[in-house]
Amino acid sequence: MAQLWPMKTLGAMTAAEVLAALNQLPYLCPEDAALEKALRDRLASALDRKRPLEAAAQAG
Repeated sequence: MAQLWPMKTLGAMTAAEVLAALNQLPYLCPEDAALEKALRDRLASALDRKRPLEAAAQAG
């Protein structure tokens, strides 16, 4: 039985959700290069926003 995934816009996904989607991509849509690029860009964006927050928490 296939697992049902909740629908979310890419911009609303957390880094963990994007990573989970990237891990499933080769099995579900291996030929979808545009989706892979969008997911990788979103993950990079989420990580870039998280890094300054972590640095501020460590400094303060």
